Amino acid sequence: MEAPTQAQSHLTAKLPYLRSDLDLLHVEFTARILGDEVFERLETSIRNGRIADVPPSLEREGFQLVVHPSATVRDRTEELKAPGGLLTQSDALRAYWAETIPLIARLSGARDVLPLHASTVRFSPALKNDKAMTPAGWPHVDYDTPESEVQLKETLELNQFDPAPYSRYVMYQCWHVLSEPPQDIPLAMCDGRTVSVDDIVPIEYHMKTPERDVTYQSSGARFSDRHRWWYFPDMTREELLVFIGFDSALGDSFKTLHVGIRDESHERPVPRISLETRYFALFD
Repeated sequence: MEAPTQAQSHLTAKLPYLRSDLDLLHVEFTARILGDEVFERLETSIRNGRIADVPPSLEREGFQLVVHPSATVRDRTEELKAPGGLLTQSDALRAYWAETIPLIARLSGARDVLPLHASTVRFSPALKNDKAMTPAGWPHVDYDTPESEVQLKETLELNQFDPAPYSRYVMYQCWHVLSEPPQDIPLAMCDGRTVSVDDIVPIEYHMKTPERDVTYQSSGARFSDRHRWWYFPDMTREELLVFIGFDSALGDSFKTLHVGIRDESHERPVPRISLETRYFALFD
């Protein structure tokens, strides 16, 4: 891997794409580990979004870096990092939602914004936290059309919200680092316009916990030389990466693939800890 800096235009990494002959995968959600035999690790150029003449945006590429100072991240990081059940939210997480919902409303112009209860904190493998999820290891998207509809129904029920009629909904996903820069495993994002339906491989994520036993539908990706990847090196705790997880107006034709990549440019990188939250935005 080339050594990136905030002034460097790109880095090169071997991304673990799924093999081109695969049509379906099953993954145990708690582990999220696949054997090397299912991957094709292909050298890929990943552009530095910090120095782009025209930075990536939600409207074009499907993702955007924004300044979002959070009092909750500043004052209650340890509470945010504490483990909890998928449907059991801490007061700190609810406080973080309350800070972030107005941002999503402002960026999207949506009428209503509701948090999903599927919030996650991920820890770098370097921290050896066996009870926590590690960064996602291959290019993927989290939701397809059927799964987004399931999640929207559940979100409305959990928030006890009966919406006025809406013509469109969008799921926005947010990635907020809780550790200081430079992170050892930043997040790379793929321009959603460059991903074809033919690139996508359905993935079944099975999750069994004391609270529930369910299978979520998601997607991985095969390699395509059309894909255009970006990253934002050395994110701070006052920044937030927002991206489109699903847009009902676009359906499965627009996929913002994302994956954790190793940044080997720093002699002593900081093990990444990141908070992932999701929100449904409803439009008239």
